[in-house]
Amino acid sequence: MPFKKRIVGLFILVSLLLGSCRNASSTETKPTESTAPSEAVAETAPARIVKVIAAQEGTLSAQKTTTVTIEPLKESTVASGATGRVDQILKRQGQVVEQDEIIIVLDSSNASLQVQNAQLALDAARINLQKAERAVSEGGNQLALQLQSAQSNYNVLKQQYDESKALFDVGGIAKTQLDSLAAQLTQAESSVVQLQNGVAQNSRAKTEDLSLLRVQVSQAQTALQQASDALNESKIKAPFAGEISDVFTEQGEFLAAGSPAFKLVSNNQQLGSFSVPPADAETLIAQKEINFRYQGLDYAANIIRSSVAPDNQRLINITAEIYPSNTPIPAGSVAQLNYNTSEGTGILVPASAIIADSGNNYVFVAENGLSKQQSVQVLQVVGGQAMVEGLASNSLVISPLPSDLRDGVTIKVLE
Repeated sequence: MPFKKRIVGLFILVSLLLGSCRNASSTETKPTESTAPSEAVAETAPARIVKVIAAQEGTLSAQKTTTVTIEPLKESTVASGATGRVDQILKRQGQVVEQDEIIIVLDSSNASLQVQNAQLALDAARINLQKAERAVSEGGNQLALQLQSAQSNYNVLKQQYDESKALFDVGGIAKTQLDSLAAQLTQAESSVVQLQNGVAQNSRAKTEDLSLLRVQVSQAQTALQQASDALNESKIKAPFAGEISDVFTEQGEFLAAGSPAFKLVSNNQQLGSFSVPPADAETLIAQKEINFRYQGLDYAANIIRSSVAPDNQRLINITAEIYPSNTPIPAGSVAQLNYNTSEGTGILVPASAIIADSGNNYVFVAENGLSKQQSVQVLQVVGGQAMVEGLASNSLVISPLPSDLRDGVTIKVLE
């Protein structure tokens, strides 16, 4: 009986061992059966959807910005032409004025008094001249009549003397009678000579004394003009139309002749000055007309001159005249100049499509439904564009570039 129990126990053990072997064999074959579907999945993975941009040959442009300092075309520090106390200031800083408009008024009481005195002096000089002219005219007429009378008297006495002399020679009259006529003739001749001298002196007075009086009248006129100019200088005016940028005095202060009174700048004619590299300067000078931007408004300008910056030989100073505007830019303000420059010509691609790896640059192009890694040389990058070599024109560059994209991946281009 014990022996039979051992046989049965051994049979059960063998049965269990065989069952275990079948289960193990069955378990090992299942992974093999499940591997085949995985490989099939890998072979039928969906294509990667990408976008492409055709590489085109073109000009790489750079947009640049620089600041522009606004300056007036005309600027003047107006000085006082007279000396006096400031009585009124009619215009202040920031106000627009017209040409010859009065800006500052000085106390003119002293200048007015000088004008009055100069006028009186001129009137007196004119009166003296008129008086002398009348005296010369009247005296000359009287002397002429006296000379004419004396000459007639001399002629009569001369005739009587000649007749008496003839009678005396034939014994017709006494010598005493002839001597009496001779004395009268000598006196008459002396009177004629004196009157002739008087006429000559009167003629000299007409040319010398009157000339001197005329000079005195001219001097008085000059003094009056100077006094009038000094009175006018008490009103300090704007030499041209513009804007008052500064006033250097206040009411009640003493302002000497020649001292600065106010500063005036033109507001209808303005300049814009800026500095750019030489290559950019050539481009701007060639186009001549540029545009400044100030507080949201654009102002057209024409380049009028350029020069090398004295403090930086690598920059060019450019000055442009701004065309007149109804809203001029305040002098001293800073505007902005935006301009484009050509950086070269070549194959252009998006800069974001380039991958840098170990000192080499690559792009991915779409070719025959696959991604292809293409080595390129980057010549220049401006903004979001790059100019490259080693890439054919019209190549379909993948952009934007997925970060995990690899060479040889199946792709589908999204139209």
